[in-house]
Amino acid sequence: MKLRRALLLLVSLFVAAEAWARVGGGESYSGGGSSSGGGGGGGGGGEFIWFIIRFLFWLTIEHPVIGIPVDIIVIALVVMWLRRKPDMSAITIATSSPARAAAATARIEELRKFDPNFSQITFSDFCYSLYARAHHARGVRELDRYAPYLSVPARIALRSLALNVNEVRGVVIGSFRVSSFAGLETPLVLANVEYEANYTEVGKDERSWYVRERWVLERKRDILSPPPEKAKADHCPRCGAALQTRTDGECEYCGVKIESGAFQWYVRAIMPLTREARGPLLTSNVPEQGTDRATVYQHRYADHLRAFDAAHPGFDWRAFQARVRDVAVELQNAWTARDWERVRPLESESLFQMHRYWIDAYLKQKLKNVVEDFRVTRIDPVKIDSDAFYESITVRIWAEGRDFTTDESGRVVAGSQTQVRSWSEYWTFIRSRGVDAGTQARSCPNCGARVAVGATGVCEFCGGKLTTGEFGWVLSRIEQDDAYGT
Repeated sequence: MKLRRALLLLVSLFVAAEAWARVGGGESYSGGGSSSGGGGGGGGGGEFIWFIIRFLFWLTIEHPVIGIPVDIIVIALVVMWLRRKPDMSAITIATSSPARAAAATARIEELRKFDPNFSQITFSDFCYSLYARAHHARGVRELDRYAPYLSVPARIALRSLALNVNEVRGVVIGSFRVSSFAGLETPLVLANVEYEANYTEVGKDERSWYVRERWVLERKRDILSPPPEKAKADHCPRCGAALQTRTDGECEYCGVKIESGAFQWYVRAIMPLTREARGPLLTSNVPEQGTDRATVYQHRYADHLRAFDAAHPGFDWRAFQARVRDVAVELQNAWTARDWERVRPLESESLFQMHRYWIDAYLKQKLKNVVEDFRVTRIDPVKIDSDAFYESITVRIWAEGRDFTTDESGRVVAGSQTQVRSWSEYWTFIRSRGVDAGTQARSCPNCGARVAVGATGVCEFCGGKLTTGEFGWVLSRIEQDDAYGT
């Protein structure tokens, strides 16, 4: 069993970024272009590295007293080697293709056979939350607080990213993907997730980074996932109390020291893939990719559609598509105005924070991205899903407009004021199960009042939270044609 566990983790380690300029597309954290990923090398060198990693994992599991110190030394040596590389951008990183990611997504959803509470949406929220909390914590030297979620090697990898840092802020995840998943045939499952993100480190000076990281998570297959409100990496995975750990990593309330995925997802390893000292690039012209590709539908989509219609006999698809169109127009108007607070009720919190980061980036660089004559030309539902807590509908949305970027004087620095640009993307909307709300885009779907929300995304009139799909459909994800896979 221990050898199988080691092999599963090894497979997970070896098994696409979303682009941005207008709302959802055009530029990327890495400067634009396709996110299909690079190809790995192969040959004898790769096999040797594979053997060394397998041996290290075996040594760590079978003889931890020896294995863990050796792991620490190896990680430190790798980090030192990477820091001495003259050009990090020259490193070719093998990433998951959309097809492989789609297979991994389908595979991880099979967890529901063993864990009826498993939710892809909740899992994504957990991964977003833990990533941001971990990076913030390394800035203030509080990583050990998250020992119930982060292994010793994972915390060492995070600490090794930078020394003499007093703060890590502005953590925004531009892309999150489950790139591989394994272990359903065993008591232990492993998920390999890849992040693309920006954050700013503050020490003697302030520096923004574009990063890509691979995190390996494990958990027992047959445990019951916590509800969404307890899946934000801020509760003890065992007792559910507010996360407070002693210096030895034990929970202050239940006294348990967690060192595995016995109760919740647990990060076994963190692998930095790319780390480049730059923020988002906002003035490069990137051609659309994938707009002419065939639409990707969910496997057996017709069956999912029939099941959804049977469960919701009063559901109005025309009204839903009108909702999608209204949200798209409102988001685009707010984007052009660089006033993102007004659309907080229309997006999930993680997507809202991501978009707000880009608005702040444009403001900081004294730029404005404009899409004039914006028009949604087509909307096709392509995927329907539900779990114990949420329902989701993914649509492929086609749109067009004159997409360009100006400086403060109004001079065009990217794009074209005259050329009409067409594009398509996949947008996913979510709502809580059991909700059949209306489709108004600018009023609180709970009380009907004109939306007026503060920093918490709560309606000032009725107190209802407007960003989790609790009352109606909200946008939770935007994916590009060249990266999308169901």
